[in-house]
Amino acid sequence: MEGKVTSGADMNQSRRSGKPESMLLPNSALLATKLRLPAFHYPFPDGRNPNTDAVEVEVAEWAVGHALVECGGKGEAMLRSLGPADVIGRMYHHMNREAFLAASIWSAWMFLVDEHFCEVGAYHGSPGGLAQFHLWLRAILTDPRGCDWRSMCQEIVRDLSTEYAELCIRTGEATADMARRIENVSSPMQYARWMEGMTFYFLSTIWQVGLNMSGPPPSVREYLLGRASFAGAPPTYALADIVAGYEVPGNDYQHVQVRRLQTLVGTVLSLCNDVMSFPREIGVIWNLPNILIAQGLSQQEAITNTVRIHNDVVGDYLDLEARITPWAGAELRRFLNDMGTLMRGHYDWARRQKRYAATENYIFDTTAEPEDFPAARQENVKED
Repeated sequence: MEGKVTSGADMNQSRRSGKPESMLLPNSALLATKLRLPAFHYPFPDGRNPNTDAVEVEVAEWAVGHALVECGGKGEAMLRSLGPADVIGRMYHHMNREAFLAASIWSAWMFLVDEHFCEVGAYHGSPGGLAQFHLWLRAILTDPRGCDWRSMCQEIVRDLSTEYAELCIRTGEATADMARRIENVSSPMQYARWMEGMTFYFLSTIWQVGLNMSGPPPSVREYLLGRASFAGAPPTYALADIVAGYEVPGNDYQHVQVRRLQTLVGTVLSLCNDVMSFPREIGVIWNLPNILIAQGLSQQEAITNTVRIHNDVVGDYLDLEARITPWAGAELRRFLNDMGTLMRGHYDWARRQKRYAATENYIFDTTAEPEDFPAARQENVKED
């Protein structure tokens, strides 16, 4: 496919400059000085898959091939800077090459769909429109080889600008291709788990764009319920055994303790992301430090409290993991290890992100070193 493809930011530029005023909360002044960033507690091993750089090139080629970004343009530069393969390669260190590429293409797809259609994209402020769009995407995921996505697409694009309508059609083709790649490396049960995770993601983004931007922010409790899913955590941890070539038994994966553990993982990812992205999202309603600032805290207090909450959740995770390990089989123990590298890898990716510019806005305390991770986790690694 040829032709110029603009980014979601470019397409929305006339409608929004920077951030819409309606998204800003009280006390949303820009950072005056660097904030001190307390140490995140990540007692998990770090690492990066050795194929990451090569996969990153293939992911960019995939996005260009589907005309989701323009070859050599700002969209491709943005995608390469985000590093969709880098985040997967830091989260999961040992992967099948084909599965690594499939997961990284999905990672790029998530970035691009969010940028173009969610948050401040085509459906900003339109939860009904986004719900229709997500119903369409969900239908493609259900049957990426047999779904007649084009007929429904014609209904969706009626209310979109020409640029978004054309992008929507290309997104349909890219979605089917992305989902087929995931399906190719998954068992039917694994693919169903991943689809369930995607459904949670779709639901949470509808909640996100439906927030009353001119009203009071959501409570911390409500925010955390929604944030873990629109951060993409459920489909991310569903990929753990897919990319590594093993399979957690269904009754283990759906055990109530494991479901609780997955919820904690999602909360850890979202809180880390909120802190790292805070300098570029000051005043945005879907960021926990901003909600705390709206309640009267200073920027430094909000960051300190968010990191404290984050570290408390990591502690809850470790306590729950210790209760699961004695009854866990080999596959579940491997999954537990992968949840640790998932959380640590996300942190390592986020702190390096030029998009967030965290190192320019924060004075970092030293993070926990990988060798500090508990003996129980070391046993999980050794036995696998």
